[in-house]
Amino acid sequence: MGQFRVHHRYAARTVAYDGLDENSDWKLKRYSLSWDGSAMDDAGFAAGEAMAMDALPSPAVAESRPGTGIVIRHQGRGENYVILAWWDRENELPIRVFVDNGEGWRPANEHESICVWDLQILAAERDAYVRHILAWPEKPDVRRYLAEIYAPGDGITV
Repeated sequence: MGQFRVHHRYAARTVAYDGLDENSDWKLKRYSLSWDGSAMDDAGFAAGEAMAMDALPSPAVAESRPGTGIVIRHQGRGENYVILAWWDRENELPIRVFVDNGEGWRPANEHESICVWDLQILAAERDAYVRHILAWPEKPDVRRYLAEIYAPGDGITV
């Protein structure tokens, strides 16, 4: 039986907010992460992002779905990831992960998922969603939720 080892010490990764994407009535906050601080390979993520957009339910806005979500492009050490998450069933966050390990984009397998750096963004998004949507059930403020973005070191900014 093998013994667990950590091969790479945790270090902060470069995170950027890439703006709001409006796609078929969806409003998606877009983030990118790079393990080494290098510029994002936008063209290299196009097919993965297209797969992610195909996973979104329709219609975007429904009685229990505000039509908002998060896309994270994660340029990792050995693989690239596109993480798609959207708010649904009022307080749930379905997540889909797509991976390219150099052989083309595909859905994540049973051993691949979001990582500690992606969770950092999703945790901040969860807090913003609670603050602007769930804390005010009589008047959820989607506009304010969308205006809050995650900024590393500073947390959420408006």
